[in-house]
Amino acid sequence: MPLSFEIFPKRGLAVITYSGVAGIAETGEVFAQYAAHPDAAPGQKHLLDLSRVTDVEQDFLRLMAFQARAAGAVGQPVMPAMLVYYAPTPISQKMANMAYRSWNGVGDIALAVVADEAEALGLVGCSETRIADLKRRVAEE
Repeated sequence: MPLSFEIFPKRGLAVITYSGVAGIAETGEVFAQYAAHPDAAPGQKHLLDLSRVTDVEQDFLRLMAFQARAAGAVGQPVMPAMLVYYAPTPISQKMANMAYRSWNGVGDIALAVVADEAEALGLVGCSETRIADLKRRVAEE
């Protein structure tokens, strides 16, 4: 599964993009890369773009192990203030709801699952209505 992240420090935002089959191991690896990135900062909002997810790994025990490690990281300097899942398809909504349930009650992280791209961007404080427009505008700033 291709999984990537971009950090927009001036916006206090990280955009995490999933495509293909969403796997737990790769999610953990990319979270570690994000945490080690020099632009990662406390309280950044995370917009998770799940619009291109085609399937989700169904290993509940691995998911719980990953979440236990992530929960142990709460209070660390790079934990997000908000997780917004952009999930416009049934499979992406399934993934977002699994993640939402596993994060719900962990620290003081605000959570949302939305099917509308403009709404997802608005929740993280962006005036753009498409993620592609956000990336283009940030590149021009």
